[in-house]
Amino acid sequence: MEANFYYNLALEEFAKLSHRSLSTFKRDFQKYYHQSPGKWLLQKRLDYSAVLLKNPALNVSQVAFDCEFEDLSHFSRAFKEKFGVPPANYRKEI
Repeated sequence: MEANFYYNLALEEFAKLSHRSLSTFKRDFQKYYHQSPGKWLLQKRLDYSAVLLKNPALNVSQVAFDCEFEDLSHFSRAFKEKFGVPPANYRKEI
């Protein structure tokens, strides 16, 4: 998952790639990372989006889609929840 977090893969596909059932994958993931795979993926994608926002050539929509957010409003809401400011304001503060 570390190498593929920015791809829009279902958890079932991650489980298959690790040769585990979905329930075993989730249980093992929880033990190792101390959070659910879905929450971990969201955090990794948000961290990656913060890096991409430093590139002025990319607009906020492009960053959201590059980080596999299918909905711009979900991206903005999740980004603001994690970083305290909307993505556009985060870019201005850099």
